[in-house]
Amino acid sequence: MKKLFMVLPLVFLLCFTFSCQKAEEVAEESVVDVEADVEALKKIEEEWGAAFASGDVEKFLSFYTDDAVNIQFNEPPLIGKEANRGILQQLFDQFTMEVDGTLEDVQVSCDLAFTRGTNTGVRTPKAGGESIKFKTNWVTIYRKQSDGTWKCICNTLSDENLISPIQSEE
Repeated sequence: MKKLFMVLPLVFLLCFTFSCQKAEEVAEESVVDVEADVEALKKIEEEWGAAFASGDVEKFLSFYTDDAVNIQFNEPPLIGKEANRGILQQLFDQFTMEVDGTLEDVQVSCDLAFTRGTNTGVRTPKAGGESIKFKTNWVTIYRKQSDGTWKCICNTLSDENLISPIQSEE
């Protein structure tokens, strides 16, 4: 019995040592590199803006999840890539876009993030006619995907002169 009382503390000590070691490994694995995520999101915003300005619908939609929600000024939400594809294709078919964007804020929390900024620009009818100036304030919510990339799950804009008039022409 005396041996048992001597062995139990040693077993407890060994178990405690290994469990602490495992906890440290788990903590190291789940460390989020916020700075890297912020930089990745800044790059996405640049690429996304370039895709919009060039009228590249497929590249633009590659930043969305399949079920992403796009909320435009004074219009019902567009849910999913297909709903967004139609309105974007119509916009890009009818207009040439000039856009200057300013990213004002990026916040990351675990697997969710948001970006906020403004865009100013001009959309010019390809068929001729007067150009329309726009200024948007926007917020985009991202979710980190299982492969480590960030995709838009919700996007909202505040300007009625960017896309909304296109929808009303349908």
